[in-house]
Amino acid sequence: MAMLIRPRTSFCRPVRTNITNAFLQLPPSCRAFHASPRPQFFEATVTSAHAIFEGLHTVTGLPWAYTIPLAALTIRTVFILPISIYTRYNMQKQVALQPLMESWNHQLKKEAMKEVGHLGPAATQSALIRKVRKKRSEIYQRWDCQLSKNFLPLLQLPIFLVAIEALRMMCGTHEGLFGLVMSSISGTETTLAASALFEPGLTTGGALWFPDLTASDPELRLPFMLSATVLWSVLSGRTANPTIWQKRFTRSLGLVALVLGPLTFQVPTAMLVYWISSSLLAHGQGYMLAKLMPITNFKTSLMPQLENM
Repeated sequence: MAMLIRPRTSFCRPVRTNITNAFLQLPPSCRAFHASPRPQFFEATVTSAHAIFEGLHTVTGLPWAYTIPLAALTIRTVFILPISIYTRYNMQKQVALQPLMESWNHQLKKEAMKEVGHLGPAATQSALIRKVRKKRSEIYQRWDCQLSKNFLPLLQLPIFLVAIEALRMMCGTHEGLFGLVMSSISGTETTLAASALFEPGLTTGGALWFPDLTASDPELRLPFMLSATVLWSVLSGRTANPTIWQKRFTRSLGLVALVLGPLTFQVPTAMLVYWISSSLLAHGQGYMLAKLMPITNFKTSLMPQLENM
């Protein structure tokens, strides 16, 4: 009877095992994860950009001062020009659908007056604008020309940054683009660091007044040429009847273009040559697309009101 009323814990004796710490360790084949993984994808893209620069230099045999603009032309033609053409075609479809949007204006006005007409003209106008935007989204969705596709050219920014980063590593510069800008502001010299992508030929592959492409421009001509190139592209891209937000955006870009020159005093000339070449090519490609794929502006009675919102 005493055995029956004995506490239950007496039957649950701890089982001793001879598991060692070595048994608890993961085998070498298992992968250990970390909260902040290494940016392997970015390293792969930078290596690919370096391969483009190196391949063009090897195949053409040109000096680096001419290989870098050729690489800018290749990158923009292969990666960025198809995106620009697709975006231009998408905008042409949107303009071609404006007559269809115009045909819906009368029906949408009647619906807005019926729903909120008793609340006054302001409420009616707001309801009408919401209905126009909704109908426009439906039409663009049906014809596969959504407004979101107009922002595809923003993809050229990471492509440009990858190419610039590859050139920075080829120059052996320790600081990144932001660090080089800060060095220009503080007036300190840039430091060099050993890199697997360092290209010794850049030290003697320059031209004209910049023989060393790994050093900054000794005469400070290239920084101001970059500033003038970007400012020219900004001013030439203005529309005939810009909205208030378009005017503000253009002024902001113009201000950035003006201060871009002093901010790049310490940037290696190889990066400046690529930046200037890419900006000129972007302006040339935009001019070519405007001629070959023109966009005829079609203004409806409601579109000016929508643009000023």
